[in-house]
Amino acid sequence: MALELLTLELFLAQKRDQIDTVECKWNSLDFDPAALKVFRSYYPKGNNYLVCPLMDKPYVKRYGSLIVTICAPQEIK
Repeated sequence: MALELLTLELFLAQKRDQIDTVECKWNSLDFDPAALKVFRSYYPKGNNYLVCPLMDKPYVKRYGSLIVTICAPQEIK
């Protein structure tokens, strides 16, 4: 059985119980929300960002119960 590694690139602590996540991909179609789902099962509060450098306009997409803002790097606040 192969071990699959799930990763997230960056965590931004906003408050004690609120952590924002940032994952970077060249193409938003390459995003797999599996690691984010696991992380959010432990830390449910915070914003989720998928950063893609060639984005024109930011938009929001749902992955089950997760809400992810897909945007260019300069859009993260």
